[in-house]
Amino acid sequence: MKILRRLLTLSLAAVTPCVTAAAGPADPGTSFALNLTATTTIIIIAILFFILVLPETDRKRIGATIASLRRYAIAGTSADAEIPDHVYDGIRELDNRIPPWFTTLFLGTIVFAAIYMVSYHVLGSSPLMIEEYRQEVAEADLQRRMMIAKEGAIDENTLVALAEPAALGRGKDVFGKYCVSCHGAEGQGVVGPNLTDEFWIHGGGVKNVFAVIKNGVPAKGMISWQLVFTPKQTQEIASYVLSLQGTNPPNAKKAEGERYVEPAAVSTPADSAQAMSQM
Repeated sequence: MKILRRLLTLSLAAVTPCVTAAAGPADPGTSFALNLTATTTIIIIAILFFILVLPETDRKRIGATIASLRRYAIAGTSADAEIPDHVYDGIRELDNRIPPWFTTLFLGTIVFAAIYMVSYHVLGSSPLMIEEYRQEVAEADLQRRMMIAKEGAIDENTLVALAEPAALGRGKDVFGKYCVSCHGAEGQGVVGPNLTDEFWIHGGGVKNVFAVIKNGVPAKGMISWQLVFTPKQTQEIASYVLSLQGTNPPNAKKAEGERYVEPAAVSTPADSAQAMSQM
């Protein structure tokens, strides 16, 4: 016992400089070695404390607790667990007991299932998945309506292409996120048509492009984006698409559709009178 007490004293004396040295600046290898030494010393102190300081009754109680936890976590095996008649290709089937932790977990799933059924299907205090989906859709629709109201109404009949760099930048960001899988990163066309030439399947110009983005082309696999993008975002995407005209990216897809020429603006009598007054 005197020798063990002496070892405890030496361990306490050794851990202090190790911890102090580890706290100071040192290279990674030295720090790891010092931390390992300090950890090992602390473990030795704990073992010696368990052996020397604790009364025998406490040691037995702790030992019994550790043994109980081990039995709880690891199922035991014995010769009685073997089933003599169950041997296949030299592989023996055993009838070991199920680990207690597994049994507890299984019982926990039964309790959880009962609580879930009462909460979701009997009392209705918790929403089912379909109800959660409807709530999220309603919230998203409300947010979309608020965004549209903030951006202001857009008249598709008088729609014009945007030229501001900020608007084109926002359109490019959305295009790069949603459109490149079909049209390519540079609009050169992949599954979808080439957007950089003068030929259009559904008509060119900002109004036609806006309508295609909004309504989609279900026959060709393009979905309608009007529930995803606000009218302002659709205008920005259409404006960016039109800005790709004539860029001639490499490996561009061959032309599809017909050449589109933007119709000339028709002047009204009021416009003519205003122009004459300015001369």
